[in-house]
Amino acid sequence: MTPEAQKKIRGMVELAMSYVVEPQPLSVPAIPETLEALIEQLNSGLNLNGTKDSAVKQQQQQQEEEEEVWDGQTFGVRLAGLGKLFSNDITKVSLACKPPADSKTVIGMIDALAETSFRLAGFVESIPVKITGQTYKREIQMLANNIFLATAGLLNEFLDDKVENVAQIQSQNRDMNAVIPELIGAAKTSGATSTPSSSEARSTAATKDGYLVKTGIVWEACEIFEQASRSNREAIAKKWGDMMSTMEDAISEVQEMIDSNDDKADAGDGHDDNEDDGDESGNESDDSWNDDEKMTEEEKQLSIRANALLKLTRLLFKKLQQRCLDTQPSIAVESSSTSVSLKPSDLARMWDQLYDRAKGIVAMADEIATSLYSPQDQAAVVSLLQELSRKNNDCILVGRLFIRGQAEHEKWMDMCEAQSKKILDTVSQP
Repeated sequence: MTPEAQKKIRGMVELAMSYVVEPQPLSVPAIPETLEALIEQLNSGLNLNGTKDSAVKQQQQQQEEEEEVWDGQTFGVRLAGLGKLFSNDITKVSLACKPPADSKTVIGMIDALAETSFRLAGFVESIPVKITGQTYKREIQMLANNIFLATAGLLNEFLDDKVENVAQIQSQNRDMNAVIPELIGAAKTSGATSTPSSSEARSTAATKDGYLVKTGIVWEACEIFEQASRSNREAIAKKWGDMMSTMEDAISEVQEMIDSNDDKADAGDGHDDNEDDGDESGNESDDSWNDDEKMTEEEKQLSIRANALLKLTRLLFKKLQQRCLDTQPSIAVESSSTSVSLKPSDLARMWDQLYDRAKGIVAMADEIATSLYSPQDQAAVVSLLQELSRKNNDCILVGRLFIRGQAEHEKWMDMCEAQSKKILDTVSQP
């Protein structure tokens, strides 16, 4: 391969890396204490019926019309099409660069790939985050990052003088190492076809040429665009399942802790036929640290109350999923002082706020489970439970925006708040 072709490949590696963007962390306003205050928080972006002059109304109407131009379904179809085009281009490049390579062909294929890369990067950047939501745009950015990183890794294989930081960046990038395999699994279980990048083909290729394996990685990254979310609601719904799973793990861990403590209490009352006498000595030389500590009655009761709050949180998550994510909410919201109509940007922000608070709850559930092992710092545990209850109330408040006027669901939220307070009252008593 000529120096000119090598230079062209190196330039494409650098271009691909330049298109990798760092998704911004989720940034949403804090949740106020009351529903009225939350509605007021949205006022700057809401169409307040009967409270604005005609000029402001006209401006807001124009903004609403501009927002309606963006169509997530159409965007998703076009994004999947770009993914297929990119996949075809990368196949041509990979074949052209295979030794013995024709430099003129290589240069032509690289130029075509550069054009497609430019289109893809611009298309992703064009997503109006205010209208679509931060979680949705972050998902698409991460998927595009995976394509560009995989492309840089593939093309680096064809360089005589490697770009040193490509492999290092790939190894440090969580998206490439974790997100793609997870999404590939989801795509395969949903029936997506990936003939050229099937596991058998990749396994065979791995024994021959490393560049074929890396070509397959780019193919797979492109195919994932077909399963990309079409809205902020869909993007958060995907993550909700993972959060529910983490919540279930925390609840199971605490329940097993309580049950194990009961078993140890029973074992202390008499001989356990299932264990050798020597293994039940209970002395400090026992390697099983989890069996050394038996909860006091106070610790056990606190653990039971904590798990009750965790289970209530799980129910809240399920309710929020059903009412806020599984169905498209009404765009009309009424308060005691005004009637408002939600625009797509308002809904997107509400979903981001809901997800932001839910993430904090899941992390706290894990922390609570860990804090309950004996010996407990009971004051710290109570503080964590109080914070969990506050975060739950934040989610309930956002959830109320989605269910305004639905008496049955509003009543359930009231009961959830009351039950949470009841549990906290029992753990806060001296």
